[in-house]
Amino acid sequence: MLEGRDVVAVMPTGAGKSLCFQLPAVLLPGLTLVVSPLIALMKDQADALRRRGIAAGALYSGLPPDERVATEAAMADRRLSLLYVAPERLASPAFCAGLRTAEVERLIVDEAHCISQWGHDFRPDYRRLGPLRAILGVPAAAFTATATPDVRADIAVQLGLTDPLEIVTGFERPNLTLAVEVCRGHAAKRAELERLIREAGTPGIVYTATRKGVAQWADVIEQAGHRAGRYHGGMDDASRAREQDAFLAGDTDVMVATNAFGMGVDIPDIRFVAHADIPGSIESYYQEAGRAGRDGLPSRCTLLFSPADVRTQEFFLAGGNPSADLFRRVWHLLGDGASDETIAAALPDADGMAASTATRLLRRASESDGVPLGGPALPIDLRARAAKENRDRERLATMVRYAYARGCRTRFIYDYFAGGARGGRAPRCGTCDVCLGWRTAHGRALSEDELLRVRIALSAVGRLSGRFGAERIAQVLTGSKRREVLDRGLDRIPTYGKLAGRPDDDVKELLNLLADAGLVERRGIEGGRPGAFVLGLSVEGLAVARGETRPELAMPGAGAGTSRTRRRRGPPEHGAAPVGADGAHSGTDTDTALLARLKTWRTDEARRRGMPPYVIFHDQTLAAVAAAQPHDRDGLSRVKGIGPAKLAAYGDALLGLIATAV
Repeated sequence: MLEGRDVVAVMPTGAGKSLCFQLPAVLLPGLTLVVSPLIALMKDQADALRRRGIAAGALYSGLPPDERVATEAAMADRRLSLLYVAPERLASPAFCAGLRTAEVERLIVDEAHCISQWGHDFRPDYRRLGPLRAILGVPAAAFTATATPDVRADIAVQLGLTDPLEIVTGFERPNLTLAVEVCRGHAAKRAELERLIREAGTPGIVYTATRKGVAQWADVIEQAGHRAGRYHGGMDDASRAREQDAFLAGDTDVMVATNAFGMGVDIPDIRFVAHADIPGSIESYYQEAGRAGRDGLPSRCTLLFSPADVRTQEFFLAGGNPSADLFRRVWHLLGDGASDETIAAALPDADGMAASTATRLLRRASESDGVPLGGPALPIDLRARAAKENRDRERLATMVRYAYARGCRTRFIYDYFAGGARGGRAPRCGTCDVCLGWRTAHGRALSEDELLRVRIALSAVGRLSGRFGAERIAQVLTGSKRREVLDRGLDRIPTYGKLAGRPDDDVKELLNLLADAGLVERRGIEGGRPGAFVLGLSVEGLAVARGETRPELAMPGAGAGTSRTRRRRGPPEHGAAPVGADGAHSGTDTDTALLARLKTWRTDEARRRGMPPYVIFHDQTLAAVAAAQPHDRDGLSRVKGIGPAKLAAYGDALLGLIATAV
């Protein structure tokens, strides 16, 4: 920045993006122009700079007229070091003309992903930044917390950057535990949310996809004895400000909100962020989840995932991406002078949200391009709109893959954002639910009947591999006479009807259990719905189907114990086989005395560090250590739940405890 080089920087919230342009603005002459859509943030930063004696100003909607006049005068007189402006200010020719005489030396673009149509929050006003930068002829720096490689490249193109320094850093947040709870319905979500609040503590944020969801989940939280706030875009400004101020003041335990809440609001001690509905993209999810734990203390980020929730995001996706035919029909109606209400009434067969989106985009394009409504040329690039819709679908599909993923969640996010700029593969984080072993069910030995059932199911998946989802495969296994089965000749495969007499739902649950255990893979359908998957055999599943290995699974039935969700965090159940170094149950006995000492050490360490004990190590990991009793760091590293970060922090202490037990 001090050298005047163009920059594209992707850094997480709280990593110091503001310092990167505030410090050069103080050290160098001239004006640094900062464009940001976050009114609350720009106001707070400008106020904080002025308290430090730094000449800073901000121009945004809602600013009192006298303050606006004073700020514009200071800009014209070249008395400012930093000026924050909202992107809509760039639509004013008078303001842009004033910038040319204000000695602007640097252009800073905050939330820079908004300039890209490939970004998750495209804002047309940002497209004025490229021409402005060319007119000013100054270095530019783009900052964002969420930009994939494609979006970073598009940012550089849209701003006309020259050989920009690209920095991608800091996706690891070791104090955050990323987790997914797969929930079958509202009741399961409610139980998981109540448990999350008990374990993580408050304050916290619950994000939901709809305004109706805000009311529903706020009621749930209040019924559980907590103070809940409500926040969504349909509330008036005064109500939103009142709810936000109460949360900031500590008068509210949990804020329940749509994605309208949080931009530019810096609350350091958020102990958890829960998503009651799946977001539409990894970008949205990580931006919202990243609002937890900015004070560096342990915090939880949990997605309460129900596969049915994907349909809500598909509804929003359809509403935000009108078809080419709908654009043309709305354009014709606008040319006839139709109002928004008239357009909605004239298109009863069209999705209301999509018609509203088309109307808004066409009015804006007409004004921006200076073409009359309903003119001969449609002012919308239909090819670009189709590409955007495909990108939106890809983002949602990636979010669903994250929910189902069985690997390290931090690595999943790091690879998604960093791409080729990551400089090597990200290690396992050691702090997400997968690395901690929370997603690993305590399996048990199967009876011969159960093993036969599993192999039959795996055989069916193998024979239909890559062609059908769980519902159709379950119909084949139960011998369904449905036309969809018979017309495809699926009644002729050897496993047809082999699980007849069992309900389809039970067989689907078995297929899901096999997928969770890694014996079956969920594979996305090219061009299909983001939440739709076909099933295929994994290498491990093929070995079981062939009779080469015998799995231990959390099958329901006698001896199965409690549900996976309860087992996941509790101590080993009475009578259960102990946990071995690979995270599975072994045939050797756990050293109960050593396990007790390990738990006592963990409690003391957690108290010393000011964090919950489970963040140090989960019970399952300590049980695995007590069973395996490794004698060196290499052996410890092979215990599930001990990643590189955990090994570095606690390896010596664990080895010392093991040595005293031998």
